[in-house]
Amino acid sequence: MRRVFKAEEMFTREIKSKDVKATEKNRIRYSSKHIKHLPSGTITEFQWKDYCPLGFRLIQELEDINHDEYMTSICNDETLRKLSTGKVGNMFLLSKDDRFLIKILRKSEIKVILEMLPGYFRHIHKYRSTLLSKNYGAHSVKPVGGDKTYFVVMSNILQSDVFMNEVYDLKGSSQGRTNKKIKVRDKTILKDIDLDFCFYVDSLARHRLIKQTKLDCELLEDEGIMDYSLMLDLQVKGSCQGLIDGLSPVYDSFSSRGSVDSNSSKFMKTASNSPDRSSTMYSCTPSRDSVDSENSVTIQSVASIIPSHAPTNTSESPKGSIVSKTSLTNIFHNSSSTNFGMKIPGRARRVERGESGSVVRKNSKGGEEWYDVILYLGIIDIFQDYGVRKRIEHCYKSIQHSSKTISAVHPKIYSSRFQDFVSQIFLADEDPSHRY
Repeated sequence: MRRVFKAEEMFTREIKSKDVKATEKNRIRYSSKHIKHLPSGTITEFQWKDYCPLGFRLIQELEDINHDEYMTSICNDETLRKLSTGKVGNMFLLSKDDRFLIKILRKSEIKVILEMLPGYFRHIHKYRSTLLSKNYGAHSVKPVGGDKTYFVVMSNILQSDVFMNEVYDLKGSSQGRTNKKIKVRDKTILKDIDLDFCFYVDSLARHRLIKQTKLDCELLEDEGIMDYSLMLDLQVKGSCQGLIDGLSPVYDSFSSRGSVDSNSSKFMKTASNSPDRSSTMYSCTPSRDSVDSENSVTIQSVASIIPSHAPTNTSESPKGSIVSKTSLTNIFHNSSSTNFGMKIPGRARRVERGESGSVVRKNSKGGEEWYDVILYLGIIDIFQDYGVRKRIEHCYKSIQHSSKTISAVHPKIYSSRFQDFVSQIFLADEDPSHRY
């Protein structure tokens, strides 16, 4: 029977060293329906291993993730096939229902995730508005007689139910950070050198973004983590297809900030083709109640987290933006707000950057090029320590390039540079005519 942790229990619950070392093993196989279409001699059975199951179960409970639905989502024929043939670091996988992001890792990276898990759990419990991606599980799968594949399951900030004009993976470094045609589904993931925008958001939203980035980076620095990224999804308001370059920019005038329907198409589909499990069968129908309806809000205020029923009593902010007093309280004190980073309204200004990634001048095509946008962002890839491999990489690359432009640097330096980068690309929109 699946144990459910009460809120009071999770508040005092700690992930201990014995929890980190614990594992669970199961033998699984492709579904009978899938086996019929496989060539004869194909391996159909796998050894499945869960790392620190109790610790990750606590995180799932904290995030209202039903464990049976989680297993149904990530443990199916398609995912097993891709995991058993995938390569380390070269790909992201989406779970069949699009709720979770899956990445294949090295064994050493799984070790890093497990070692930082106690501190990570305390952090995401204390700071419910953290930008860190939620790690819901660390697993390995091994075809009988084959090689073992390690992978982590994270929260999906790619927002598969919303059309994204562009998706970026940003580190704040420039060396080697060009587009290498990495794709998730049909969306190309762009890199630092490809970013030719600065983003203007409400001054209070920016303050909170910078503050939370600092808190998150302090944890990663303390845990010796580096080489993480800011995943930034960009949606141009009013667009439904095509890239930004195919849209008409808005010059010096902007549409009013209306509401965005948060009840758009659901992430979840009914899971099917779940593999058979010899010890436990996960075959329930997933529910999205805890994911899309409970926390859905209308974008009417600073960081798109203000309840639609909030009082309308307003005061003039120092920067000229009208913000409700209740909004201020929610932004800085609402510990239950877990959607910060999702649906942040703002404006994007096209710019040109130098080799270091810094802005050298505004776009030179004539006139300023602006877009009304909705931003989705989070910090991902938080499982690389500054070990021997990265130290060697640092020595080698620093001979050829400036250490300011490479990603393989000490966690303290990486944290500082990452925070500076975030503060440079997200600027305060101090124009009082633009209210969010």
